[in-house]
Amino acid sequence: MTIIELLQYILLGIIQGATEPLPVSSSGHLRIFSYYFGLDVPDLHFEVFLNGASLFAVLYVYKTDLIEMFQDTINHVRKPAAETADQFRLGVMVIVGTIPAVIIGGLFRDFIGGELTEIHYVGIALMVTGIALWLIRNLKGHKLDGEITYKDAIIVGLAQAAALIPGISRSGATIVAALARNVEAETALKYSFFLSIPVSVGSLVLEASTIVNTIVDNDALLLYIISFITSVIVSIIAIRLLINVVTRGKLLYFAIYVFVVAVIILIVR
Repeated sequence: MTIIELLQYILLGIIQGATEPLPVSSSGHLRIFSYYFGLDVPDLHFEVFLNGASLFAVLYVYKTDLIEMFQDTINHVRKPAAETADQFRLGVMVIVGTIPAVIIGGLFRDFIGGELTEIHYVGIALMVTGIALWLIRNLKGHKLDGEITYKDAIIVGLAQAAALIPGISRSGATIVAALARNVEAETALKYSFFLSIPVSVGSLVLEASTIVNTIVDNDALLLYIISFITSVIVSIIAIRLLINVVTRGKLLYFAIYVFVVAVIILIVR
């Protein structure tokens, strides 16, 4: 392990940790740093590995809410009651909202991970993200955990599926879709992060053997661990920042940032 390799993996952890929770597209930013600055991004398997760091951060930040949802869901299955109905319904909506990404990702994974990684497509996708964030910047919904409908879940799930395209932010797309469906801001944010959990777990399970083989073949265990820890720490900070921004209705800041980056990419490529 050289100093250059160490710094590169720390930088990868920072980029992934900061851009995965925030509505700016982690895959898009990894492609930008690779294309313009020559940053060596190992492969898709490494990106999945770092997504696991963001997953860990989500579980940490939302541990109380997740435990409540899990316990209420189990209790409601055993004995339906009004006091457990909201969290049970939220759990069901997480499952329903996950389905579109699983289906679309399975059908179009090679195409999305191939041609759509070209830098001009990333620029276009980032512009779409910026415009979407701008359009919903002033929306204030009212639906809480137990009021999310099947239609809401499917629409937000389709938005998550669209975020498989590099440059379309997963958190941005799902928050935009939820707010557009009149979901209350904090609930939209929570639902967005909850939706990321099944997809992240599924990706990690599917890529686990490849990730392990890559680490062993390249003797890169320490580098992967350093990058993972860096990404976890930065992800926690980014999630807390996003909670603050969304609850204050300041998504416009991210809209401006993403739109400016998109314009620069489309001009300088």
